[in-house]
Amino acid sequence: MKKLSILLWVAMVTACAARDEGDHISGREKAAVMEAADAGDVVAIKRLIAHYEATLGNDVLAEQWRERACALGDAQELYYLAARRFAAAEVEGDPALRHALLEEAHAAAKRSHVSQPDHSTQLLVEQIGRAVQALEE
Repeated sequence: MKKLSILLWVAMVTACAARDEGDHISGREKAAVMEAADAGDVVAIKRLIAHYEATLGNDVLAEQWRERACALGDAQELYYLAARRFAAAEVEGDPALRHALLEEAHAAAKRSHVSQPDHSTQLLVEQIGRAVQALEE
């Protein structure tokens, strides 16, 4: 039993160390990553998004960097934005707000597809487009 406890403890410590290494930016490199992100480096911005998503209480900062990545045309973040707005529109009761969410989702999906065309993004563009059209009928 003691061996099993030690083995579980070692596995847990190893998993936590691996998670910390992959999800967080060390204090030494944070300034450089921030500088690169401020200059518009999308890779650095995505590192900050991952960092802030992995740390408690930093959802607002993660969202700010997601917005910056979208503004810079990052296809993946635009796709995620489109999917989030589309999901929010699906449950929105106010028709005007639902329409605004769908329009924002459709624009983001189209920008994502233009930036990096792929089948799943094209399907999202079409699906949101049908929802917009149905709402306007």
